[in-house]
Amino acid sequence: MQREDVRRFLRARKRYPMSNRLRGVLVIDNDIVARGAIVRKLVGDGIRADIAQNASDAIRLLDEARYEVVVLDWQLPDGDGARVVSHLQRSGERTERIMVMTGEPRVPRSVDRSLIKGVLFKPVDPIALTAHVRAMLS
Repeated sequence: MQREDVRRFLRARKRYPMSNRLRGVLVIDNDIVARGAIVRKLVGDGIRADIAQNASDAIRLLDEARYEVVVLDWQLPDGDGARVVSHLQRSGERTERIMVMTGEPRVPRSVDRSLIKGVLFKPVDPIALTAHVRAMLS
């Protein structure tokens, strides 16, 4: 990158903070094989995708940027998906649509489902998930 390009990038970043720009899809899954298959399919279909391996990484990324869709594995090593959903709800006006992936027969009733727009049961087919994500992006 040329020096002038770097300066323009930094100026633009100050004017348009990352938290105000939508960044596509955030895929949160601790299973490296499943996450890789999902991200490869999304990116192959032209959808920008960031990844997080656990709830803590996801919360950090969600504090840094806004996403159009969050694909959330419900069982994570450092807490369940409810932790991520609760964080989004406490963060104020959020527009992310959440697609939950779970191996459980249902999402617990104690979770406020206002941000959850869909549930897919594992094993998740990356093609089906991408179709759901595309519908959520429309």
